[in-house]
Amino acid sequence: MKETRDRKRISEYLSRFKLAGFFEEEVNKLFTLHNFERGEDIFTVDERPEYLYFLVKGKVKISILLRNGNRVLLRFCVPISLLGDLEIANDFTVKTSVSAVSESELLALRLSQVRENLMTNPAVLRLIIRELSFKLYHNAVVKTLTSSAPLKTRIASYLLLMTSNERNEKMLDELETESQAEIAELLGASYRHVNRVLNELDREGILRVSRSQIRIVDYDKLKNLASDLYG
Repeated sequence: MKETRDRKRISEYLSRFKLAGFFEEEVNKLFTLHNFERGEDIFTVDERPEYLYFLVKGKVKISILLRNGNRVLLRFCVPISLLGDLEIANDFTVKTSVSAVSESELLALRLSQVRENLMTNPAVLRLIIRELSFKLYHNAVVKTLTSSAPLKTRIASYLLLMTSNERNEKMLDELETESQAEIAELLGASYRHVNRVLNELDREGILRVSRSQIRIVDYDKLKNLASDLYG
């Protein structure tokens, strides 16, 4: 992670996403800009978060660690999204893993500064409540959809989201580091079932699957198979 204090860029983001009006000028000056590379962790499970983040560029992936040690994919986030809002009111450790899918920029405000300056600000509290209510609703919908959606649809959705940017434009043709075991873990399916579906997509000419790489051959066909499960 790289931290910058580019006031001009920070002000542009605050203005673009209409955030400046939520905070007093003194608070706006406390923001820094954090840059994460693709695949870099933003939050890891059981760490104590230091920042409230506003995702302003890129895409991030959020997964949760179950008691049995398995991870399950919750959702992908694109601008503008809040990260760390669950930990504001309580001194919780992080229960989800958050990592950058693409190069991402986040406005950062220390949680200590949020608690000191913003917990009595009605506009900020409304913003946080709105974000929390969206997450609760989204998680309920995703749980319902993923329990009924075919694995083929879930895999197609996942691969599309992992290879596109925040504007849903194709960013990559291949995933070199995504193992089939990791996909199975994140989607809550068996390795054998995932392997069978990937091989089926390979035979249909939609993917080319090898031990170390999943390559998208027909982006449009993959898109037709997918649904907006994790967006």
